[in-house]
Amino acid sequence: MLIYIIGLCASFAAGAWFILKPPAEKKWIFLFLSAGGAFLMTVIFTHILPEIFEVIPTTAGFALLAGFLIQILLENYSKGIEHGHAHSTTSRRKLFISYAALCLHALIEGMPLASAIDGIGTAFSSQLALGIMLHKIPVAITLSVLLSNSGVSKNQAMIWLLGFILCTVVGSGVQYSIGESMGERATELMFVSLGLTVGILLHVSTTILYESSDHHKLSPSRVLAILAGVAIALLS
Repeated sequence: MLIYIIGLCASFAAGAWFILKPPAEKKWIFLFLSAGGAFLMTVIFTHILPEIFEVIPTTAGFALLAGFLIQILLENYSKGIEHGHAHSTTSRRKLFISYAALCLHALIEGMPLASAIDGIGTAFSSQLALGIMLHKIPVAITLSVLLSNSGVSKNQAMIWLLGFILCTVVGSGVQYSIGESMGERATELMFVSLGLTVGILLHVSTTILYESSDHHKLSPSRVLAILAGVAIALLS
């Protein structure tokens, strides 16, 4: 619960910083993305996937595939904000569509975080919450940069940023409410939504890790960021 709250507050604070007084140096965002992507990937492969296939063996593959395909569809509209791309636009319609796709992404990834609030079925709730929040902070920054570069006023940009942050809470609330009404099947439902989220995060994290600066070669600093993310995940 504490990681969940701190992560959301940190995401909003980071986004607000880039709206109100953006720093001149922004390259560290990509290193943060790489470390967060590596952390997520490590937690997914070492903790989450084995438990998903143990709890819902017959539907796990379908949930993961669905999540992966959903993210492919969402990125067609979000234009890659989830992994650090901020393509500014003067069209409010295009901006709103990108924002809506990003918010749907945030809502889905917030659903299994109901376990971090209520503890309804995973032994890795803290790691999952930390991984998603490490992913959400640079995404909030990228969204803020996009809004600022697209000519959105600071006041409006703050509202848009808050809406994005709250979508995670809405997703957790939806998962919790449905789970409460399902009784003994709540854990199974949570793992299905977890499978969807993991499918989405697999797409995002692999994209983050394999997108590099020039000729698809990883810079030394990016390699160190990835190794740091893996190490932190293994030690957590």
